[in-house]
Amino acid sequence: MLTPEEFKEEFDKLNEEKMAIVKGNPWVIPAASAFCAIPLAICIHGYWKNHQLKNKYKIEREKTKQLTIENKAGHNF
Repeated sequence: MLTPEEFKEEFDKLNEEKMAIVKGNPWVIPAASAFCAIPLAICIHGYWKNHQLKNKYKIEREKTKQLTIENKAGHNF
């Protein structure tokens, strides 16, 4: 197992390698941002659509309840 000093050295080395990649290829930053933003946008859209459909379902269920109550009130069995 690494000691805290060794861990810090390894972590710093990895950070330097990552920064070298970014300095050599600056287009990686917007590409990586877009790569993360697209799934996020899809999730947000799905959540919003699901919320709308739940509200429609509640409205339809309430309409059905009201129709059932009206039908029972109209028939005296």
